[in-house]
Amino acid sequence: MIKEIRIRNFAIIENLAVNFEKGLNVLTGETGAGKSIIIDALNLLLGGRADTDSIRSGETTAFVDGVFEVTDPKTLDLIRESGIEMEECELLVKRQISNSGKNRCLLNDSPVTVSTLAKIGDRLVDLHGQHDHQALLHPETHIDLLDLYGKSGDIRDEFSRNFSDYLAQAKKLHSMKMDEQERLQKEEFLSFQLSEIDEAGLSEQEEEEIKAESNKLKHAEKIRAGLQQSQHLLTDEQGSILENLGQVLKELESVLEIDSGLAETVERSRSAYYELEEVVESLRSYDRSLEFNPNRLEEIEDRLAEINGLKRKYGNDILEILKRRDLIAEELQQLASNEENMKVLQEALRQKEEVLSKLAIRLAEKRESAAKKFTGSVEKELKELSMGNVRFGVRFDYPPDPDGFILFRKEKMKATPTGLGTLEFLFSPNPGEELRPLVKIASGGEVSRVMLALKSILNDQDTIPVMIFDEVDTGIGGSVAEKVGIKLQKVATTKQVLCITHLPQIAGLASSHYRIEKEIKGKRTRSSIRQLEYEERVEELARMSSGETITDASLEHAREMLRPGLTPSGG
Repeated sequence: MIKEIRIRNFAIIENLAVNFEKGLNVLTGETGAGKSIIIDALNLLLGGRADTDSIRSGETTAFVDGVFEVTDPKTLDLIRESGIEMEECELLVKRQISNSGKNRCLLNDSPVTVSTLAKIGDRLVDLHGQHDHQALLHPETHIDLLDLYGKSGDIRDEFSRNFSDYLAQAKKLHSMKMDEQERLQKEEFLSFQLSEIDEAGLSEQEEEEIKAESNKLKHAEKIRAGLQQSQHLLTDEQGSILENLGQVLKELESVLEIDSGLAETVERSRSAYYELEEVVESLRSYDRSLEFNPNRLEEIEDRLAEINGLKRKYGNDILEILKRRDLIAEELQQLASNEENMKVLQEALRQKEEVLSKLAIRLAEKRESAAKKFTGSVEKELKELSMGNVRFGVRFDYPPDPDGFILFRKEKMKATPTGLGTLEFLFSPNPGEELRPLVKIASGGEVSRVMLALKSILNDQDTIPVMIFDEVDTGIGGSVAEKVGIKLQKVATTKQVLCITHLPQIAGLASSHYRIEKEIKGKRTRSSIRQLEYEERVEELARMSSGETITDASLEHAREMLRPGLTPSGG
């Protein structure tokens, strides 16, 4: 419930604070006193749009604060999920509008976005302003009201969740089908690339090895000349290296007999001689094996050209090419599984269609069953509001869909996020007139009473704890007004109700009565509000009945309007 509202520098309100009570709270006052301004401030507090035009003239900032008592578990969960700490189930809401554009929105002194506040505000207060109750004239709201009455919310939510999933999966499948040709082309291209790399039979060391072989073949004559010259110097000429080294060895060996200290030197000389002999043999062997093969050189050049071609396409070296090859193979495997994925998705969609069909049919039948009781309940409530000749109905419309998957009454029907088809409230205000859409024929007073009738019927199902009616008495008067007041009283047994009214018959039924007054001081207009005591209520009801001239008769009539249970000590 709303416990307290504080308003500063908002429109013609300079500084106003009011505590509201449980039950039916009425707000009265002369036209222009600021009654609707309070509703506008409340709307701002619940997440409504901030407008700098609402800032009081001469001021730069407007403030609206409110204290709410919150007991609904779902609302408390929503508040905590928004990161707001709660103590003793009290929620302090603050809105600040500034000409500088620095608007603030706080919940228990923690900053939140306006969208978060609006989401929470929708669960705190059901506000029906002078134009808000006209929402009844939008047929799309009718299905919400019937589902609330028929307690179809759980089935509808389940259907909506599944339908949303179904649409997402169907979109994905459509995209996969549209991409199938592209997939086939890409698969063909990747297969060619993979074959090209695999057929090359690359190995990591091959390039370096064949480059070395190519270099050897290209310079075979130069290598042979070097080999032959080396052999010539080592062995062929008189006084060759090997011959001279042999002579040195003989001289040292003859001296060794005299001086054994040369033994190591002699041994090293001998080893050098034998080593040179092996070098000579190796040079001869290598020379014999060396062969210039133009065909082999051509093969190598062709192979290097092939490798360089692959490098231009797939990487800077063979290692990169082989890594690219593995990536291509992996992508091919993924593409190959696409067809299987499509089959899996198609089967999932088929199963989802079965679930949705059952839910949609169950929901449609539940709504039709609820509609029969609903129309009777609404007509009963309207009769109690002096609309005894009114007839009320619900029309269901199920557009066919030849491509649809929900078979309802032997015909495929179109599905929407809320189930099958649409529905609309019908209305006949006078005997003999056929039922026609409520949105086309109901007057303002009739719409107000229909809304009140609906709220009376849905009172137990609706978990929103506060209801605000701004001029629900539009277009009515006399005995009807008292019946409207009784309905408001009924709603107020389980909810806190705030009602702005011009009718004394409604004001007289309130448990708490507030008067909004306007005064001019120093060429400035100010609005104020105060809760009335018993005698003040009598005077206010008398004023509402007879105008500014209050007579003894109007005072007596006002006392009669107040219920016997309301004693002079009551407020």
